[in-house]
Amino acid sequence: MFTNISWSSYLTALGVVVLIWYFIILLKFYYKDFLKIFSGEKKLKFTSFRNATKNKIERTGAQKSLSSSFSESFDTLEDAEELSARILQAVMESNEKNFSKEHFQNYLRMVLDEYPYVKISSLRENINKLMVTESSKYPNLLLTLSEADSLWEGSVF
Repeated sequence: MFTNISWSSYLTALGVVVLIWYFIILLKFYYKDFLKIFSGEKKLKFTSFRNATKNKIERTGAQKSLSSSFSESFDTLEDAEELSARILQAVMESNEKNFSKEHFQNYLRMVLDEYPYVKISSLRENINKLMVTESSKYPNLLLTLSEADSLWEGSVF
């Protein structure tokens, strides 16, 4: 009976059965994830070798050079646009709540700390000018360019 089945046929059939088994297991445990992927709610993220080695270096706590810390492209322009919207909101909110100038500056420091890439970009000057022009609309919140620039460096008091 077993002489009619060759080893190649047996191994092929065994391979097909194993593939079907693992496919059933994947469907059982990841069915909802597959539905999200196929419906477009979730995207697949593939890490490249460069990103994997960068993450490994970060996990080990090794010292990174400046060029390697910015090897990935980041969306500084989008961050600056988001930051400018948050600054406009902060100025209006500070005026509505009658914050003191010191409280207003601390609030802006906290907002600016969330955008470290804008701090080192060429868009920093534009953000400083935006802070000055928006704060000039309200006399109790008036900032100068040097004060706006110092908000990037200082810590919250």
